[in-house]
Amino acid sequence: MNRKQRRAKLKQSPSAGGHRAGPARDPIGQLFAEAARHQRENKLNDAARVYKRLLLLKPDHAEAHNNLGVVLQAQGKLAEASVHFAQALTLMPQLFEQFRNIATTLFVLNPQIDEAFKRVAKSWPNRPTAEEVLGPAGITALAGDPILTCMLQSTTIRNIGLERLLTVIRLSILHTAMDASTRDRIANHVLDFYCALAKQCFINEYVFATTAEESKQADRLKADLIDALGSGAPIAETLPVAVAMYFPLHSLPDTAALLERAWPAAIDDLLNQQVREPAQERQYRDSIPRMTPIEDDVSQRVRQQYEENPYPRWVHVAGGVELIAIDQYLRNMFPTAAFQPLGKTIDLEILVAGCGTGQHPINAAQLYLGARLLAVDLSLSSLCYAKRKTPLSLTDKIEYAQADILKLASIGRSFDVVDASGVLHHMADSFAAWRILLKLLRPGGLMHLGFYSELGRRDVVAARAFIAERGYGSTPEEIRRCRQDLLETPLAAVANLGDFFSTSECRDLLFHVQESRLTIPTIRDFIAANALRFIGFEFTPPALQQFRELFAANGWSMTDLDKWHAVETQYPNTFSDMYQLWVQKS
Repeated sequence: MNRKQRRAKLKQSPSAGGHRAGPARDPIGQLFAEAARHQRENKLNDAARVYKRLLLLKPDHAEAHNNLGVVLQAQGKLAEASVHFAQALTLMPQLFEQFRNIATTLFVLNPQIDEAFKRVAKSWPNRPTAEEVLGPAGITALAGDPILTCMLQSTTIRNIGLERLLTVIRLSILHTAMDASTRDRIANHVLDFYCALAKQCFINEYVFATTAEESKQADRLKADLIDALGSGAPIAETLPVAVAMYFPLHSLPDTAALLERAWPAAIDDLLNQQVREPAQERQYRDSIPRMTPIEDDVSQRVRQQYEENPYPRWVHVAGGVELIAIDQYLRNMFPTAAFQPLGKTIDLEILVAGCGTGQHPINAAQLYLGARLLAVDLSLSSLCYAKRKTPLSLTDKIEYAQADILKLASIGRSFDVVDASGVLHHMADSFAAWRILLKLLRPGGLMHLGFYSELGRRDVVAARAFIAERGYGSTPEEIRRCRQDLLETPLAAVANLGDFFSTSECRDLLFHVQESRLTIPTIRDFIAANALRFIGFEFTPPALQQFRELFAANGWSMTDLDKWHAVETQYPNTFSDMYQLWVQKS
């Protein structure tokens, strides 16, 4: 699901990999239970031995990889631990929701990266060389680190210090590529790292800061590549990779010439990301149905934003998610809430209103038993991205279409569940749009919504005022400049928000063409006026447990919105992401 909509689905899987202790006929479960027991008893050698035995039988057991990484780290075997942590992340990409913890683990397992991180922080905005921050080994010190490589290829880097270290490394690679005497002198594992960094730059849509001189050098390198492709001249392997760190390769005038050449596997995979996959998305544009017209002025402006910057640019589909009935999902989330079960585990019809680039409908199709989804969005670019990312096993469960929520009443369909998380606050009248969606919801149907909080968005509101005062535009260049300027002001706390770290996400966060914010009292009044039942606010499991304890200690009901308002008033960051809530129609 997109970054406004996501609530890590780790809580739905019994484990990272879906394995627990089982009866004797389940040898994997038995081995896992034995290894975990040894781990709890601090018998690390025995735990490592059993986890490794399990992984010989089931190499894709994510939790075993993760736990083995923990054991090996405790034994001081840092390099081996990193391999298993990276494997767990590959198998369960949704673990990247815990980015801060992963970054901390990276620094612990590779102290050289931690030291480089600190050196760059001290020198910024000056750009030291790779050797100055990493020692004589230079970039080789980073190449081959399993966790870092996995992070670069799989998720947006959401740490300012690490971003700046990578910005410095990118500049060193640019200089290497510009020097004819050094551009061919790299080992295979270093080339692999170069390609991983180029993938990261594409994922974050080239949000890293650049100097004026650096931009000129990158332009010259791009021109060199274009000339070589046009003339058929030999091309050093570092040349297209370095260019891909500053420009998407599909923006070159002759991508066919690029694809016709033979390249090492790492570069060919980079071409998949930056050339072949974007071409595939363009081919989908004519196949996506236009379900409603888009005539509203605000809808048209929002559509244009997401045509230019589909949101978000995500990489891997979640792994190890186990199917669950939606009634059980809600009972797990809200054990004391009173709601009427749908009783449906087949033909559960879901409308995802504002599906973005597809994470949300794909997650729902993976998660809910019997789910069949209509996923609509204003932006064809976003829908094409979503269609490309949808696994073959889910294509018959998800129908994509371009549509405006304001016109959805005309489609003549109704749904058991409507999901409009992170969408309605980008419309001219959030409550009018909510009422339209209620007309599509069957009696007793469930609705999941996400709204910005007036209190929770205080830092963002201040940053938006700063942007308006300084007159920043919303082009990629202006977004890059604005980010760096913000970091030098008291508003730097906005960088604590995950959406600060890519161009499309930063535009959505700070430059959106339409944003409104609600309060709990206004949500409460709408729920009462429309005869809805409030089921609860959705949080990650640790936060939810804390609120349960707080409400229990005060004798409050978790469905009392007045009490929630009191909590938010006392703790304004409670809903700094969004109000994520479930309601039921009478």
